[in-house]
Order: sequence, then C-alpha cells, then structure tokens
Amino acid sequence: MASPHTVTPILGVDLNTITLAADIAQGLEDGPQIGTQVFGTDGRRYVYAQANATITAATAVCTVNATTFLATASGGSYRSPAVAMATGDRGYFSVASV
Repeated sequence: MASPHTVTPILGVDLNTITLAADIAQGLEDGPQIGTQVFGTDGRRYVYAQANATITAATAVCTVNATTFLATASGGSYRSPAVAMATGDRGYFSVASV
C-alpha cells in the first residue's frame, strides 16, 4: 500500500515526514499549527502534534493531549509517524476516524 496522503483541501500537508526540534528552534518551520487535523487516504484522522518525549517509529499506543497537542508513547490510540521522534519534534499522529 502506498504511503497515505491527505484528502483534506489544505496545501503543504505531508503526513510522512516530521519537523525536527532543532529546525523549530531556529525558526525554520513553516508547517501547520499544532493541533491541525486532516483526513488521509487510508481513512484515518491525522493530528499535527509535538513529541513530549522520545517516541519510536510507528508506535501504536500514543496519547495526544487535546489541549496542548503534546504526544507521549503511552496507553493511547494514536499511531506515531513512521520515523523516530525526539522530544520537541513535530509530526502527524494518526487515529481511526470512526
């Protein structure tokens, strides 16, 4: 199966990469706002969130706080991006949309 992409009409969404904390600190991020939500071609809902700790690639038990949009790899129903994340990195976390 091909990598998912967004079906929500927003320009610049890349569900398959992350933004590094170092780039954010240098002001190099031009991505979406934390909390942006889109739907993917795989039927999942994606939320742009920030890693609150180290998260391994494609972890299927992440929690995304609905107020701060900080993500942790513990006990939730979100899946992390397909690449490992360090604290402060940002990316799209997916969850079943139904």
